[in-house]
Amino acid sequence: MRSKQSIQEHLQKEDVQERILQNIHRGRDEATVTISRAAELFGITENKLRDWEEYGFLNPLRPGGPKGRRLYTPTELDKLAIIRELINAGYSASDIPADIDKLWLTIRSLRETVPTTNPAKQSSSTNQLSAVDELSINQRVTQGRDALFWDYFISRALRIALKLICENIPNTTAGLILPLSPEAKVQSIRRVEDLETLGESLVGWLSQSGSSYTLLTPRPWFQYTSDFRVEPLQEMRAGIPQTTQTSDRTLIILQRETSPLTLSSEVVETIHRLLEPLYAEVACVRSCLGPGMRDNVNPATDLYNNMNYDDTILNGLADMVIRLGGTTPSGQPRWRFCWVLLPRDISQPTNMSHMTLRAQNQDARYTTRLPLSGLDKHTNYPYIRALHSRHIIYEPNIPSSDTQAILGDLDAPLRSSIALPISGEDGLPLGVLYVSSHLRDAFAPNYQRLLRIICRMAEELLKTYWIRQQGIQHLSNIIKHPAIIDTLFENFPSEHDFNKDVETLLGSLQTGTRNKGSKDKLADKVVSFIALDIDKYSSLANKYGERLARNLTREVGLRIQEQIRTFFKEYPECQLYHIYADRFFILLKNTSLDQTREHAERLRIGAMGSYKLDALRVFADQQSRPESLLELTDITVRFGITSYPYPKLDEILHEHAAEYAIPEVRSIITSALDVALVKGQIEGGNVVVSWDYEQRNFIRWSPPRAK
Repeated sequence: MRSKQSIQEHLQKEDVQERILQNIHRGRDEATVTISRAAELFGITENKLRDWEEYGFLNPLRPGGPKGRRLYTPTELDKLAIIRELINAGYSASDIPADIDKLWLTIRSLRETVPTTNPAKQSSSTNQLSAVDELSINQRVTQGRDALFWDYFISRALRIALKLICENIPNTTAGLILPLSPEAKVQSIRRVEDLETLGESLVGWLSQSGSSYTLLTPRPWFQYTSDFRVEPLQEMRAGIPQTTQTSDRTLIILQRETSPLTLSSEVVETIHRLLEPLYAEVACVRSCLGPGMRDNVNPATDLYNNMNYDDTILNGLADMVIRLGGTTPSGQPRWRFCWVLLPRDISQPTNMSHMTLRAQNQDARYTTRLPLSGLDKHTNYPYIRALHSRHIIYEPNIPSSDTQAILGDLDAPLRSSIALPISGEDGLPLGVLYVSSHLRDAFAPNYQRLLRIICRMAEELLKTYWIRQQGIQHLSNIIKHPAIIDTLFENFPSEHDFNKDVETLLGSLQTGTRNKGSKDKLADKVVSFIALDIDKYSSLANKYGERLARNLTREVGLRIQEQIRTFFKEYPECQLYHIYADRFFILLKNTSLDQTREHAERLRIGAMGSYKLDALRVFADQQSRPESLLELTDITVRFGITSYPYPKLDEILHEHAAEYAIPEVRSIITSALDVALVKGQIEGGNVVVSWDYEQRNFIRWSPPRAK
């Protein structure tokens, strides 16, 4: 079997590319896409086209169903032009990869963007658009999606490799140099100055800040070579190589003052296997990082709410898993299936009856598409056990009697499998990576390390997707209510509203005391304030989590808000302000200190008791589910009270410069309320603490006993 490299070299020939382009344009121009016309157009028999369809090269449309007439799209005709050229050049059908069209696009994109060395050709094409520029929008979207996986994998593989190397030397700058030319003399590199002799190289870079960079350079070099040193990627202990020879071509760059490097054989082997695809797929590296079209692709697949879309990167990781498993002596993959299984509801990741297959390896020769519903309710399956146990479930020798019904149609039975939770080190797993093989003992520890690395990549991807989805939810609320962040408390006036109302009141007072008549009218007026906190709020948050504590705060606020509407009818302007966390304020105009104390006591009694909460509520309009309801008992609230006659406020206002008087007095009011609540906490909570004019201090207040 002739190699893919040989095919790539043939397709890079200028005359070959011209012939393929002529056939592509002819196919588009003549536009007849029946099987007979396609065969006639390219000089191929209809039987041969059917054979190539069986090989997976072609995928014609069948509008009338499986037995309907074949119709070839322009994309299929383009692919047919490439296949015919390779067949004419002596390549057999088994030599040609199924993704030959992607290889062709990569080569053409690179060729069109590299400046030609022929001045005549260069001048003649100055006013013409390149092939990339002529692509339609949908073609560019498709091409960007095809390159998306490699763009993701290259950068993540280099970053993880550097993190493995630098795990014991934090806060350092380090790099990896991957020479892409087979002729590069890596063994002769002893100094940083020698690096530029390597030629074209892929570079991974990790800065002290933790940021990483991925570069493709025609020759690696440094402006100040004395700042760095170069090390081979091999087993080392305190900077001393533990092996005399190494077949790895990767070089490590470290700051010169960095302590001697220690690398175990396990780390070196894992990095070697992780980076091997980058050396093997140089064309993919160039298409992602070389000159040419750089459309910005921002993936954010909604994996949990939409089952209709496959994710390019997640499927690419599944394909990469099969590749990293290697091949048997007969050339067949060691591993057969790779699945990524996710919960259908991210808020209930361990609900076994709602697992779904979201990605799998795509090679049709080794896998089949499975119905999503077939994965539900198989509680004995290893991926279910891995999800619930948060352990790797490895079955090195599956007995023949343990035939899984969902895989019963295989031509060879599964003999070993492994299921790895995705994430789970610091919380609930996000999903499961499941890999199986028709060989026994196919997942030795060195392979398990690789699979754990892939799981970390999948974890980062899933979390990134989720955050990107969250970032664009409820955008219309921003337009309608730009001042509201937490919609759970949108029906409560905020701290900003409280400050504005207090400053408006102080401003009116400041204006009204300028003449004697108005000042006399204000002499008998008073304003009072009530502040409240939930007792043991921090303990509840630590025990149940911030989300539940936030929901409890809302329920307490709603209960007090209802009491205000019911019992404070004489105060139509009275409002409950949510300040922050579990703190609320109430402003009572023309209410004496004694009246305010009685109101606070009534609210304290009404707030006591049990609260039934939705522990998972995020938004106010979110429907509660019975299974997520939690009842909290013996909840109590403490209250703090202050009261100010208008003449006293006027006196305090005059103690400050007019420009700053209002915000200064408002700050004094809120600070006094804070002191009252701290006093209530010291008293053990579930109390009313009030300012006392006679003692000129805060006291614990209790209602007088009836005589």
